[in-house]
Amino acid sequence: MSQEKIVEEIQQLKKTLEEMEKRLAGGDVPLAVLEDFRMAVDHIRTTVWTLIANPATDEYEVTSNIARFRLKRATQMFRQIVSDIDTNEVTVDMPELVEFHTTLQEAMERVQRLYKSGA
Repeated sequence: MSQEKIVEEIQQLKKTLEEMEKRLAGGDVPLAVLEDFRMAVDHIRTTVWTLIANPATDEYEVTSNIARFRLKRATQMFRQIVSDIDTNEVTVDMPELVEFHTTLQEAMERVQRLYKSGA
């Protein structure tokens, strides 16, 4: 993707977010929706911050920092999911739960392998 196209998309996204901010301030949006949106925006913010703070010349460090931020965000999301389960916002009949459960098991297997390898 060309640099000009990226700049144009960023400017359009900024405008869209500013317009959304105005609408959110006056509307009745469920707290859970706002929290999910906040985490998504926070993820984008931290990714951009990482890219700015770490020159692209050290690609490994940038990639590593982005992975660290993903872990932090995932931890926040898992805490919210635990709360959602505890308050019955997540139920066993939700179709998304099957895929989430499978993905969670796969992640746990890999984390356990990582700990065992010591790498």
